[in-house]
Amino acid sequence: LYIFNMEKRRGRPQKSITWPSEDFTSNQLKTLSSEPLSNGLIHMKIKEGLKTGEIELVGKTKKSGRGRPSNVYRKRCMSY
Repeated sequence: LYIFNMEKRRGRPQKSITWPSEDFTSNQLKTLSSEPLSNGLIHMKIKEGLKTGEIELVGKTKKSGRGRPSNVYRKRCMSY
């Protein structure tokens, strides 16, 4: 009689992102996080959050001089 209570999940461990209450960009999200996050993971979670309606796209930052503008996001208020 063997009983296994260990439930192992394969693959990388899941990382959760808590959305800030103020407006944020993907770079700010990376610096605000307490655990290390890759750029790919951040953008994947942002796309997922936009799809589910957790966050919304507010606009773009204006870069003076060179560089690409960054998208600005905001946590959506869920009021029913």
